[in-house]
Amino acid sequence: MRLIDKIRQKKEGLAVYDEFYGELVYPKLEGLLKNRMLFKGREVITWSFNDYLGYQCDQRVIEAETAFVSMFGAGYPAGSRLLTGNTEYHEKLEDEIAQLVGKPTMLVNLGYAGIMSTIQSLVDRNDTVIYDQEVHACLVDGARLHLGKRRSFRHNDIEHLEAQLKASKSALGGTLVLVDGVYSMRGDCAALSAIIELKKRYEFTLLVDDAHGWLTFSNQGSVGDLMKEVDIYIATFAKAAATVGGFIAADKDIIQHLKYNVRSQVFGRTLQLVNVYSVLFKLDLIRDEGDNRRNTLWSNTKKLQTGLQSIGLNIGDTTSPITPVYFDCPEEVSAEIIQTLRYEYGIFCSCVTYPVIPKGRFILRLIVTALHTDDDIKQTLKAFSYVKERLSRNVELS
Repeated sequence: MRLIDKIRQKKEGLAVYDEFYGELVYPKLEGLLKNRMLFKGREVITWSFNDYLGYQCDQRVIEAETAFVSMFGAGYPAGSRLLTGNTEYHEKLEDEIAQLVGKPTMLVNLGYAGIMSTIQSLVDRNDTVIYDQEVHACLVDGARLHLGKRRSFRHNDIEHLEAQLKASKSALGGTLVLVDGVYSMRGDCAALSAIIELKKRYEFTLLVDDAHGWLTFSNQGSVGDLMKEVDIYIATFAKAAATVGGFIAADKDIIQHLKYNVRSQVFGRTLQLVNVYSVLFKLDLIRDEGDNRRNTLWSNTKKLQTGLQSIGLNIGDTTSPITPVYFDCPEEVSAEIIQTLRYEYGIFCSCVTYPVIPKGRFILRLIVTALHTDDDIKQTLKAFSYVKERLSRNVELS
Protein backbone atom coordinates (compact mmCIF):
# COMPACT_ATOMS: atom_id res chain seq x y z
CA MET A 1 0.00 0.00 0.00
CA ARG A 2 1.25 3.46 -0.84
CA LEU A 3 1.89 5.67 2.16
CA ILE A 4 -0.48 8.34 0.85
CA ASP A 5 -3.28 5.74 0.56
CA LYS A 6 -2.59 4.52 4.08
CA ILE A 7 -2.92 8.06 5.39
CA ARG A 8 -6.22 8.55 3.54
CA GLN A 9 -7.66 5.50 5.28
CA LYS A 10 -6.53 6.62 8.72
CA LYS A 11 -8.93 8.21 11.14
CA GLU A 12 -7.47 8.09 14.59
CA GLY A 13 -6.50 10.34 17.45
CA LEU A 14 -8.06 13.79 17.40
CA ALA A 15 -9.08 13.31 13.75
CA VAL A 16 -12.15 11.41 14.97
CA TYR A 17 -13.55 14.80 16.03
CA ASP A 18 -13.51 16.28 12.54
CA GLU A 19 -17.30 15.92 12.46
CA PHE A 20 -17.38 18.54 15.24
CA TYR A 21 -15.33 21.06 13.23
CA GLY A 22 -16.13 24.57 14.41
CA GLU A 23 -17.43 23.31 17.76
CA LEU A 24 -15.08 21.04 19.73
CA VAL A 25 -12.21 21.49 17.27
CA TYR A 26 -11.24 24.62 15.33
CA PRO A 27 -13.91 26.86 16.90
CA LYS A 28 -13.82 30.52 15.90
CA LEU A 29 -13.92 33.08 18.70
CA GLU A 30 -14.19 36.70 17.62
CA GLY A 31 -13.20 39.99 19.19
CA LEU A 32 -10.31 41.06 21.39
CA LEU A 33 -8.67 38.30 23.40
CA LYS A 34 -10.43 38.86 26.74
CA ASN A 35 -12.86 37.45 29.27
CA ARG A 36 -15.90 37.92 27.01
CA MET A 37 -15.86 37.28 23.27
CA LEU A 38 -18.26 36.22 20.51
CA PHE A 39 -18.84 32.61 19.49
CA LYS A 40 -21.18 32.20 16.50
CA GLY A 41 -22.60 35.62 17.16
CA ARG A 42 -23.28 34.99 20.86
CA GLU A 43 -21.38 36.56 23.75
CA VAL A 44 -19.59 33.93 25.84
CA ILE A 45 -17.39 34.04 28.91
CA THR A 46 -14.09 32.64 27.71
CA TRP A 47 -12.12 30.31 29.99
CA SER A 48 -9.84 28.91 27.30
CA PHE A 49 -6.86 31.29 27.06
CA ASN A 50 -3.57 31.39 28.94
CA ASP A 51 -3.28 35.18 28.89
CA TYR A 52 -3.11 35.00 32.69
CA LEU A 53 -2.35 38.67 33.37
CA GLY A 54 -4.71 39.94 30.67
CA TYR A 55 -2.28 42.02 28.65
CA GLN A 56 -3.06 41.03 25.07
CA CYS A 57 -6.23 43.13 24.92
CA ASP A 58 -4.70 46.01 26.89
CA GLN A 59 -5.05 49.13 24.75
CA ARG A 60 -1.60 50.35 25.78
CA VAL A 61 -0.07 47.13 24.49
CA ILE A 62 -2.04 47.22 21.23
CA GLU A 63 -1.03 50.83 20.55
CA ALA A 64 2.64 50.17 21.35
CA GLU A 65 2.76 47.06 19.13
CA THR A 66 0.98 48.90 16.31
CA ALA A 67 3.39 51.83 16.45
CA PHE A 68 6.36 49.48 16.45
CA VAL A 69 5.11 47.53 13.42
CA SER A 70 4.59 50.82 11.57
CA MET A 71 8.33 51.52 11.99
CA PHE A 72 9.80 48.09 11.24
CA GLY A 73 7.05 45.99 9.66
CA ALA A 74 5.82 42.67 11.04
CA GLY A 75 8.56 40.52 9.49
CA TYR A 76 11.72 42.24 10.72
CA PRO A 77 14.46 41.02 11.06
CA ALA A 78 15.05 38.29 8.49
CA GLY A 79 17.09 35.12 8.69
CA SER A 80 18.35 33.14 11.65
CA ARG A 81 19.58 35.05 14.65
CA LEU A 82 23.02 33.44 14.24
CA LEU A 83 23.58 35.13 10.87
CA THR A 84 21.35 38.15 10.30
CA GLY A 85 18.54 38.18 12.88
CA ASN A 86 20.16 39.66 15.98
CA THR A 87 19.25 43.14 17.27
CA GLU A 88 19.86 45.28 20.33
CA TYR A 89 16.25 44.60 21.33
CA HIS A 90 16.86 40.83 21.42
CA GLU A 91 19.89 41.32 23.64
CA LYS A 92 18.07 43.80 25.86
CA LEU A 93 15.21 41.35 26.42
CA GLU A 94 17.67 38.58 27.30
CA ASP A 95 19.34 40.88 29.83
CA GLU A 96 16.04 41.89 31.42
CA ILE A 97 14.80 38.30 31.74
CA ALA A 98 18.19 37.25 33.15
CA GLN A 99 17.75 39.82 35.92
CA LEU A 100 14.28 38.48 36.69
CA VAL A 101 15.15 34.78 36.83
CA GLY A 102 18.73 35.07 38.06
CA LYS A 103 20.37 33.16 35.20
CA PRO A 104 21.82 34.04 31.77
CA THR A 105 19.22 33.58 29.05
CA MET A 106 18.75 32.88 25.35
CA LEU A 107 15.63 33.71 23.36
CA VAL A 108 13.89 31.11 21.20
CA ASN A 109 11.64 31.82 18.22
CA LEU A 110 8.91 29.34 19.19
CA GLY A 111 8.40 27.66 22.55
CA TYR A 112 7.41 24.24 21.20
CA ALA A 113 10.18 23.90 18.62
CA GLY A 114 12.70 25.58 20.91
CA ILE A 115 12.12 23.10 23.72
CA MET A 116 12.24 20.10 21.40
CA SER A 117 15.57 21.04 19.89
CA THR A 118 17.01 22.16 23.23
CA ILE A 119 16.55 18.61 24.51
CA GLN A 120 18.13 17.27 21.33
CA SER A 121 21.13 19.59 21.75
CA LEU A 122 21.77 18.49 25.35
CA VAL A 123 22.04 14.71 24.91
CA ASP A 124 23.71 12.16 22.67
CA ARG A 125 23.09 8.44 22.14
CA ASN A 126 24.99 7.53 25.32
CA ASP A 127 22.71 9.61 27.55
CA THR A 128 19.33 8.82 29.08
CA VAL A 129 16.26 11.06 29.11
CA ILE A 130 13.72 10.56 31.92
CA TYR A 131 10.44 12.46 31.91
CA ASP A 132 7.29 12.77 33.98
CA GLN A 133 4.43 11.03 32.17
CA GLU A 134 2.29 14.18 32.34
CA VAL A 135 4.78 16.62 30.74
CA HIS A 136 3.70 18.73 27.79
CA ALA A 137 3.81 17.24 24.30
CA CYS A 138 6.83 19.37 23.33
CA LEU A 139 8.95 17.63 25.99
CA VAL A 140 7.65 14.22 24.92
CA ASP A 141 8.46 15.01 21.29
CA GLY A 142 11.90 16.25 22.32
CA ALA A 143 12.50 12.96 24.12
CA ARG A 144 11.33 11.05 21.03
CA LEU A 145 14.05 12.74 18.98
CA HIS A 146 16.66 11.34 21.37
CA LEU A 147 18.67 8.48 19.88
CA GLY A 148 19.57 6.97 23.25
CA LYS A 149 17.51 5.50 26.09
CA ARG A 150 14.24 7.06 27.19
CA ARG A 151 12.37 6.36 30.40
CA SER A 152 9.30 7.87 32.04
CA PHE A 153 8.03 7.99 35.60
CA ARG A 154 4.51 8.22 36.99
CA HIS A 155 3.36 11.77 37.57
CA ASN A 156 5.14 13.34 40.56
CA ASP A 157 5.97 9.84 41.85
CA ILE A 158 9.38 10.39 43.42
CA GLU A 159 9.93 6.71 44.25
CA HIS A 160 9.30 5.77 40.63
CA LEU A 161 11.66 8.52 39.46
CA GLU A 162 14.34 7.21 41.81
CA ALA A 163 13.86 3.70 40.43
CA GLN A 164 14.38 5.05 36.89
CA LEU A 165 17.48 6.95 37.99
CA LYS A 166 18.93 3.76 39.49
CA ALA A 167 18.21 1.88 36.28
CA SER A 168 19.80 4.61 34.17
CA LYS A 169 23.28 4.66 35.66
CA SER A 170 25.82 4.52 32.84
CA ALA A 171 29.57 4.74 32.74
CA LEU A 172 29.37 6.50 29.38
CA GLY A 173 26.52 8.96 29.50
CA GLY A 174 24.58 11.29 31.72
CA THR A 175 20.90 11.66 32.59
CA LEU A 176 18.47 14.47 31.75
CA VAL A 177 15.24 14.71 33.80
CA LEU A 178 12.34 16.62 32.28
CA VAL A 179 9.41 18.07 34.25
CA ASP A 180 6.84 20.83 33.84
CA GLY A 181 6.79 23.58 36.43
CA VAL A 182 2.99 23.62 36.15
CA TYR A 183 1.22 20.72 34.44
CA SER A 184 -1.07 22.11 31.78
CA MET A 185 -3.85 19.55 32.06
CA ARG A 186 -3.97 18.91 35.80
CA GLY A 187 -2.91 22.36 37.00
CA ASP A 188 -0.64 21.00 39.74
CA CYS A 189 3.06 21.77 40.12
CA ALA A 190 6.13 19.58 39.90
CA ALA A 191 7.36 18.10 43.18
CA LEU A 192 10.53 20.12 42.73
CA SER A 193 11.82 20.04 46.30
CA ALA A 194 11.72 16.23 46.35
CA ILE A 195 13.24 15.98 42.86
CA ILE A 196 16.06 18.34 43.81
CA GLU A 197 16.68 16.28 46.95
CA LEU A 198 17.42 13.30 44.68
CA LYS A 199 20.29 15.27 43.12
CA LYS A 200 22.22 14.67 46.33
CA ARG A 201 22.27 10.93 45.58
CA TYR A 202 22.12 10.77 41.79
CA GLU A 203 23.93 12.71 39.10
CA PHE A 204 21.38 14.17 36.70
CA THR A 205 20.59 17.43 34.95
CA LEU A 206 17.17 18.90 35.70
CA LEU A 207 15.20 20.76 33.02
CA VAL A 208 11.98 22.55 34.00
CA ASP A 209 9.49 23.79 31.40
CA ASP A 210 7.63 26.52 33.28
CA ALA A 211 5.43 27.83 30.49
CA HIS A 212 2.42 28.30 32.79
CA GLY A 213 4.41 29.44 35.82
CA TRP A 214 6.61 32.29 34.59
CA LEU A 215 5.11 35.68 35.55
CA THR A 216 1.93 33.91 36.67
CA PHE A 217 3.35 32.80 40.05
CA SER A 218 6.23 35.27 40.18
CA ASN A 219 9.11 36.64 38.12
CA GLN A 220 10.81 33.30 38.80
CA GLY A 221 7.70 31.37 37.94
CA SER A 222 6.51 28.39 39.93
CA VAL A 223 10.15 27.54 40.72
CA GLY A 224 10.70 30.57 42.95
CA ASP A 225 13.58 30.24 45.42
CA LEU A 226 14.55 26.85 43.96
CA MET A 227 15.72 28.48 40.73
CA LYS A 228 19.41 28.09 41.59
CA GLU A 229 18.90 24.30 41.91
CA VAL A 230 17.31 24.04 38.44
CA ASP A 231 19.95 23.42 35.78
CA ILE A 232 17.91 24.51 32.75
CA TYR A 233 14.79 26.66 33.02
CA ILE A 234 12.55 27.21 29.99
CA ALA A 235 9.48 29.40 29.63
CA THR A 236 7.33 30.60 26.78
CA PHE A 237 5.96 34.04 25.98
CA ALA A 238 2.69 32.44 24.81
CA LYS A 239 1.10 32.44 28.29
CA ALA A 240 1.42 35.37 30.72
CA ALA A 241 3.49 37.41 28.23
CA ALA A 242 0.71 36.96 25.65
CA THR A 243 2.73 36.72 22.45
CA VAL A 244 5.07 34.32 20.60
CA GLY A 245 8.50 32.96 21.50
CA GLY A 246 10.23 32.05 24.73
CA PHE A 247 13.57 31.73 26.48
CA ILE A 248 16.05 29.30 28.00
CA ALA A 249 17.87 30.16 31.23
CA ALA A 250 20.96 28.31 32.46
CA ASP A 251 24.57 28.83 33.49
CA LYS A 252 26.62 30.94 31.09
CA ASP A 253 28.59 28.04 29.60
CA ILE A 254 25.40 26.06 28.94
CA ILE A 255 23.79 29.05 27.21
CA GLN A 256 26.95 29.43 25.15
CA HIS A 257 26.61 25.79 24.04
CA LEU A 258 22.91 26.19 23.22
CA LYS A 259 23.46 29.32 21.10
CA TYR A 260 25.36 27.25 18.57
CA ASN A 261 23.60 23.88 18.89
CA VAL A 262 19.83 24.39 19.21
CA ARG A 263 18.93 23.56 15.63
CA SER A 264 15.54 25.27 15.55
CA GLN A 265 17.34 28.54 16.36
CA VAL A 266 20.47 28.08 14.26
CA PHE A 267 18.47 27.09 11.16
CA GLY A 268 15.13 28.77 11.88
CA ARG A 269 14.08 32.39 11.50
CA THR A 270 14.77 34.64 14.45
CA LEU A 271 12.08 35.75 16.89
CA GLN A 272 10.34 38.64 15.17
CA LEU A 273 11.13 42.05 16.55
CA VAL A 274 7.51 42.99 17.23
CA ASN A 275 7.26 40.02 19.61
CA VAL A 276 10.53 40.99 21.32
CA TYR A 277 9.33 44.57 21.74
CA SER A 278 5.93 43.37 22.97
CA VAL A 279 7.53 41.43 25.82
CA LEU A 280 9.83 44.33 26.71
CA PHE A 281 6.84 46.67 26.85
CA LYS A 282 4.82 44.26 29.01
CA LEU A 283 7.73 43.75 31.40
CA ASP A 284 7.76 47.53 31.94
CA LEU A 285 4.06 47.39 32.79
CA ILE A 286 4.55 44.39 35.06
CA ARG A 287 7.23 46.22 37.04
CA ASP A 288 4.62 48.81 37.99
CA GLU A 289 1.42 46.79 38.20
CA GLY A 290 2.35 43.11 38.06
CA ASP A 291 1.67 42.45 41.74
CA ASN A 292 -1.84 43.94 41.46
CA ARG A 293 -2.59 41.87 38.35
CA ARG A 294 -1.32 38.70 40.01
CA ASN A 295 -3.35 39.41 43.13
CA THR A 296 -6.49 39.74 41.01
CA LEU A 297 -5.63 36.56 39.11
CA TRP A 298 -5.17 34.52 42.28
CA SER A 299 -8.25 36.04 43.93
CA ASN A 300 -10.31 35.05 40.89
CA THR A 301 -8.75 31.59 40.96
CA LYS A 302 -9.70 31.06 44.58
CA LYS A 303 -13.28 32.27 44.02
CA LEU A 304 -13.86 30.00 41.03
CA GLN A 305 -12.20 26.91 42.47
CA THR A 306 -13.80 27.26 45.90
CA GLY A 307 -17.17 27.77 44.22
CA LEU A 308 -16.81 24.67 42.04
CA GLN A 309 -15.84 22.58 45.06
CA SER A 310 -18.78 23.92 47.08
CA ILE A 311 -21.10 22.68 44.33
CA GLY A 312 -19.58 19.24 44.83
CA LEU A 313 -17.42 19.12 41.71
CA ASN A 314 -14.01 17.47 41.51
CA ILE A 315 -11.18 19.80 40.44
CA GLY A 316 -8.39 17.43 41.39
CA ASP A 317 -5.26 18.77 43.05
CA THR A 318 -4.67 21.92 40.99
CA THR A 319 -2.48 24.57 42.59
CA SER A 320 -2.66 27.04 39.70
CA PRO A 321 -5.23 29.04 37.69
CA ILE A 322 -5.62 25.95 35.49
CA THR A 323 -8.90 24.47 36.71
CA PRO A 324 -9.88 21.03 35.41
CA VAL A 325 -13.32 19.70 36.35
CA TYR A 326 -13.48 15.89 36.20
CA PHE A 327 -16.55 13.83 35.34
CA ASP A 328 -17.52 10.26 34.61
CA CYS A 329 -20.22 10.28 31.96
CA PRO A 330 -21.18 8.81 28.58
CA GLU A 331 -19.98 10.60 25.45
CA GLU A 332 -23.49 11.65 24.43
CA VAL A 333 -24.07 13.32 27.81
CA SER A 334 -20.76 15.20 27.64
CA ALA A 335 -21.65 16.50 24.16
CA GLU A 336 -25.02 17.71 25.47
CA ILE A 337 -23.34 19.47 28.40
CA ILE A 338 -20.92 21.35 26.16
CA GLN A 339 -23.74 22.51 23.90
CA THR A 340 -25.82 23.66 26.86
CA LEU A 341 -22.92 25.52 28.48
CA ARG A 342 -22.12 27.40 25.28
CA TYR A 343 -25.57 28.12 23.86
CA GLU A 344 -27.75 28.46 26.96
CA TYR A 345 -25.35 29.69 29.64
CA GLY A 346 -22.74 31.46 27.48
CA ILE A 347 -19.76 29.59 28.94
CA PHE A 348 -16.87 28.72 26.61
CA CYS A 349 -14.29 26.35 28.09
CA SER A 350 -12.17 23.61 26.59
CA CYS A 351 -13.27 20.00 26.82
CA VAL A 352 -11.08 16.94 26.96
CA THR A 353 -12.45 13.51 26.16
CA TYR A 354 -11.54 10.21 24.48
CA PRO A 355 -9.02 9.48 22.91
CA VAL A 356 -6.98 12.00 24.97
CA ILE A 357 -8.36 10.39 28.16
CA PRO A 358 -10.10 7.00 28.65
CA LYS A 359 -13.66 6.44 27.44
CA GLY A 360 -16.30 7.41 29.96
CA ARG A 361 -14.14 10.22 31.33
CA PHE A 362 -14.68 13.88 30.59
CA ILE A 363 -12.81 17.02 31.63
CA LEU A 364 -13.91 20.64 31.34
CA ARG A 365 -10.80 22.81 31.63
CA LEU A 366 -11.11 26.42 32.74
CA ILE A 367 -8.24 28.91 32.70
CA VAL A 368 -8.63 31.84 35.09
CA THR A 369 -7.20 35.25 34.20
CA ALA A 370 -6.89 38.65 35.84
CA LEU A 371 -9.59 39.94 33.46
CA HIS A 372 -12.38 37.73 34.78
CA THR A 373 -14.94 39.49 36.96
CA ASP A 374 -17.13 38.45 39.86
CA ASP A 375 -20.09 38.41 37.47
CA ASP A 376 -18.18 36.06 35.16
CA ILE A 377 -17.51 33.72 38.07
CA LYS A 378 -21.10 33.83 39.37
CA GLN A 379 -22.52 33.10 35.91
CA THR A 380 -20.07 30.24 35.47
CA LEU A 381 -20.86 28.69 38.85
CA LYS A 382 -24.58 28.87 38.02
CA ALA A 383 -23.89 27.03 34.77
CA PHE A 384 -21.84 24.36 36.51
CA SER A 385 -24.62 23.88 39.05
CA TYR A 386 -26.70 22.85 36.04
CA VAL A 387 -23.93 20.45 34.98
CA LYS A 388 -23.89 18.89 38.45
CA GLU A 389 -27.66 18.49 38.45
CA ARG A 390 -27.70 17.09 34.89
CA LEU A 391 -25.08 14.50 35.68
CA SER A 392 -26.71 13.47 38.94
CA ARG A 393 -29.60 12.18 36.87
CA ASN A 394 -27.35 9.94 34.78
CA VAL A 395 -23.99 9.13 36.28
CA GLU A 396 -21.96 9.45 39.45
CA LEU A 397 -19.47 12.26 39.56
CA SER A 398 -15.88 11.13 39.76
